[in-house]
Amino acid sequence: MKAMPKLIDKIKPEVLRALERHTKVQYNASYEFIITSMSEIERYRDLSINQVDTLLTFLPNELHPNGRTDFYYGDYLLQKEYQT
Repeated sequence: MKAMPKLIDKIKPEVLRALERHTKVQYNASYEFIITSMSEIERYRDLSINQVDTLLTFLPNELHPNGRTDFYYGDYLLQKEYQT
């Protein structure tokens, strides 16, 4: 049986680059928290409110969700083939 990809594998590369560029050095603990959170689960909706809040805190504004649907399903983060 093929293993389901983890959320980290579904994230747009530009989102991961932005997190690394804007967060990794100055806020390493938060960066590690975000990356670990996305590495342990398979779906965006499995993130806790705290995990999503931390993610949004450290994402540049241009990568924030565009409306409720984008926020609810995580399409603002996901590669096209994983968007709902």
